[in-house]
Amino acid sequence: MKMCSSKSIKCSIIFAVFGAVFIILGGVLIPVFHNYIKKEIKEQIPLKEGSASFKAWSAPPVPIYFQIWVFDLLNPLEVVQNGAKPALRQKGPYTFREHRQKGNFTWNDKDGTISYREKRSFNFEREKSAGPQTDTFTTVNLPMITVVELIRREFGFIQELVELVLTLANDEELFLTLSIKDILWGYEDNLLKKVLDFAKKIGHPLDLDDHFGLFYNQNGSDDGLYSIYSGVKGADNFAFIKSWNNMSILPYWTTETCNVINGSDGTLFPPFVQKDDRKYLFSTDICRSIYATFDSEQTVRDIDLLRFTVPPKVFLDHNHNPANEGFCTPHGVCLPSGLLNVSSCKQGAPVVMSLPHFLYADPVVQDAVYGLNPNKIEHQTILDIEPNTGVVMNAQKKLQVNAYLRNVSHITQTLKIKDHIVYPVLWLNESAEIDDKSAKDFKSAVQTPVHITQAVQYGLIVLGVLFIIGAAFWFVKVKTSQTKEDDLVTVVDDNRDTAHLVVQ
Repeated sequence: MKMCSSKSIKCSIIFAVFGAVFIILGGVLIPVFHNYIKKEIKEQIPLKEGSASFKAWSAPPVPIYFQIWVFDLLNPLEVVQNGAKPALRQKGPYTFREHRQKGNFTWNDKDGTISYREKRSFNFEREKSAGPQTDTFTTVNLPMITVVELIRREFGFIQELVELVLTLANDEELFLTLSIKDILWGYEDNLLKKVLDFAKKIGHPLDLDDHFGLFYNQNGSDDGLYSIYSGVKGADNFAFIKSWNNMSILPYWTTETCNVINGSDGTLFPPFVQKDDRKYLFSTDICRSIYATFDSEQTVRDIDLLRFTVPPKVFLDHNHNPANEGFCTPHGVCLPSGLLNVSSCKQGAPVVMSLPHFLYADPVVQDAVYGLNPNKIEHQTILDIEPNTGVVMNAQKKLQVNAYLRNVSHITQTLKIKDHIVYPVLWLNESAEIDDKSAKDFKSAVQTPVHITQAVQYGLIVLGVLFIIGAAFWFVKVKTSQTKEDDLVTVVDDNRDTAHLVVQ
């Protein structure tokens, strides 16, 4: 019995030793596998000609949608004649499938950058839209207020040109009815045509077109020459923009900090993203860099992602966020929170950008019109990033285009406007979400190997723990059995002694 118990105890000890070995091995493999995966990702992400990452980046396989909602003015006569508050009704969405193709590549081996242009084209998708592109809505006469602002600011010394513009502007309506197609892609404007013809006759040609559209000449074109870090020299600045149109410092704002181009274009980031990161991105739509911070954990097509959103602080006025003072243009002329005057980078057009429905804007701005309902979930910009690779797998860029409308002396239709109004024209959502095929490819290439290594690591640790628990259980069982056997032997011996005495 003792020999059997001794063997059982030895077996328990062996099991415990094996368990400890498995736990140690699993613990050791955690950093080993972690470093191996990081090494593999760093080797796979660089944008090298012919690589899988380059192909996916240069011609994104996921569907991209460009949606707009317009604001239809319901009371134009009351606004013009009585200075009433504009009453707006949202119409939309009007959805376009966006296609992107990068080209004109130039590799710079010295600093590991790649230069390129990205052509964008848009195709209307009626089945995903609230109506056809011929749907109409009433909005502010953007060409009229643009010409007036431009002439007043840039050519005020040419008295006869100013007088002509004011005369022609008085023949125009402050609000007009346009189709969705017109406001987006452009239409010939009579005021622009007359002003351009006259300016040419008097020897002061203007750098303007007689067509106007918020995205005029942008269907089938690119938004500039980019140079980004390809990752071949290291992953820390992967996809960061080195320059745009050969500029690393912009000329639009009044401080160097505000003019610096920071971060990527918002589609890729360096790998190994952490929750406490700030993700910087540059957007030509607003002519500046912004940043996003961690918001929440998300799952898209069984892929775990980190959601980053642009915080309200980014949009605060200079009184509440002094870093934004450089966005006051002209210098010292500052708009309330939630607004960005981009006229300096939009050929002088009085365009003001914001988030949809004036989300995060000063209540004074929101209360200047009827019909807006800002909602964080619906109107915020989001980036859902896969943390291992830095790839954005779900993105929604949301912006609102507004016109700065104010009382201009000698233009009758503006005389009733009280001071000024930031007038909403439309808002947009440019979105992309990884599709099933791309998600499957990603999981096969990245997620599955990661899960396998994690299963091996933690499987060994769990197995080790089970071995130790089993050894402990067996040891206790053996000791308990041995104690019972010893007690039984003692009882038998006692009985024998008693019986012997009786016989005597």
